[in-house]
Amino acid sequence: MLRLFYDYPSPASAVAMLRLQRLADQGAAVAFVGFDVLGLQVAVPATLDQLAELERHQDRAAELGLVMRRPRLRPPTLGAHVIAEVAEDHGLGAAWRWACLSGYWTHGVDLGDASQLAELAASAGLPDDEVAAALGDPARRAAVRARMLEARSRGIGGVPVLEHAGTLLPPDLPEDDLRALAEM
Repeated sequence: MLRLFYDYPSPASAVAMLRLQRLADQGAAVAFVGFDVLGLQVAVPATLDQLAELERHQDRAAELGLVMRRPRLRPPTLGAHVIAEVAEDHGLGAAWRWACLSGYWTHGVDLGDASQLAELAASAGLPDDEVAAALGDPARRAAVRARMLEARSRGIGGVPVLEHAGTLLPPDLPEDDLRALAEM
């Protein structure tokens, strides 16, 4: 199984998510693992590295169906990753990832704002009560953060990163290589 570590405000992650979602839709074994790279509690202005990455990946994202506009901020994403677990529990992980990607990149949604996350979750078909409970549960937030810290201890510091059988790989492998790894 391929595991993709991603964060929504990363343009390279967006492209990797879209590429791997196509494989997952075809039955390949792919897991998506959210990773809040900055780990901050507040939004910061869009970073220079994020804008440079946007320049490199914007055209490829458009080819894959995602319009990427220049973001005004880089929000904390822990809450979005907490909701991702709810989405996976309901078989709506792909819908949630798409809602976050298009919300952030195309429509300028603040992924650090609980009310905007709730609106995105509703648009992805997630139950309002479960989303609110997950966002308000300090133990759940702590568990997601602990998972991210464990990943950092294994050498994952940025995103996107692919993992296969304990080996960390670059996300921009050719399609055939990705498919072969996902089928192993």
